[in-house]
Amino acid sequence: MCRLWTLLVLPFLMLNVTVFAQAHAQHNMNSGKEDTPRQDSNSSQSIGGRISVTVPVDQQARVGLKTAKVEKKNVARTIRTIGTVATDQTREFNFHTKINGWVEKVYADYVGKRIQKGDPLFDLYSPDLITTQKEYIEARKLGGSTGQEIATAALDRLQLWGVPSLEIDRLKTSGKVKKSLTFISLTDGFIVNKKVIRGAYITPEMELYQIADLSHLWVVVTFYEYDVSAVSVGDEVEIRLPYDPEATFKGRINYIFPAIESETRTAKARIEIDSVNQKLKPSMFVDVELKKDMGASLIIPEDAVIDTGARKIVFVKTGPSSFDPREITVGSRIGKKVIILSGLMEGEEVITSAHFLIDADSKFRAALQKNSGVSSGHAGHNAK
Repeated sequence: MCRLWTLLVLPFLMLNVTVFAQAHAQHNMNSGKEDTPRQDSNSSQSIGGRISVTVPVDQQARVGLKTAKVEKKNVARTIRTIGTVATDQTREFNFHTKINGWVEKVYADYVGKRIQKGDPLFDLYSPDLITTQKEYIEARKLGGSTGQEIATAALDRLQLWGVPSLEIDRLKTSGKVKKSLTFISLTDGFIVNKKVIRGAYITPEMELYQIADLSHLWVVVTFYEYDVSAVSVGDEVEIRLPYDPEATFKGRINYIFPAIESETRTAKARIEIDSVNQKLKPSMFVDVELKKDMGASLIIPEDAVIDTGARKIVFVKTGPSSFDPREITVGSRIGKKVIILSGLMEGEEVITSAHFLIDADSKFRAALQKNSGVSSGHAGHNAK
């Protein structure tokens, strides 16, 4: 291992010794010519305290130097995340009565029961309902305009209290008071919460049932902060169950939450999905995959990029043995490649390995130029 490391580092040391000797000789020559202006006879591009470097062709393989071309391709970005199935809040229904009374019989008697619009929920005994039924019957017997007004007012009260039209029609037809009236479901769905108990006294403020339509659900997903810019409303996603990868569902993002969560640095989005076969259930965890077409883009291996914190730099091959540092702007990461937004052109070659040697040599040469006064003012910038 030590021998291999020596073989790798030795060419780099030899290069730097040669450069140092040349710079030292140049410095001595310049010191004897104080009246002669200095010539920048070895001008190099300087980026972040780095300048062009030369690596002889016969030594490039020895130090492990490799390059790759800048390519222009149609790329698609794949974002994978997890989500939680939730009920569609626009399809939830809370059932209340608008009158006090006692529950005499319960039809929708357990959580999870599937019900349809018009199905009976419970029978309610209420003195107010009995009084109003009697008032209607007596008004009909009274007749005339006065009786008609009283009868109409009684029916209106029953309707306002939420008495089903079926019960009102029965009252009109039979003309008989019914001790307890049956209240029905106003929507299709599943009972997800139930607080109705036989014999209980209920009031209008009590939530008796929560009914949800589970044929249409939401999936709430989280995206990392750096992925949010690639996510848009309307994007199609594929959803899988972790325990059954063969079961896949299609959905679309219909809402992206406006804030980033400070602790996790993630953003939430909401997906609409049909679940006709009822395989998806609220609170389930699911795997979510979003494929985003990024169009034709310039790409390079991510290994080619040197991230200094202040800037991103690559070394571009400008000749058989010469390499220039260049600042670039990068976009999204696609697998092990990155999209280039600016700084490179299609067909150029960048170094993808031996960064330690090349970057160190570049900064070393820049420092020598600064000390010897050979370089222009740009070579004196501090590395970041």
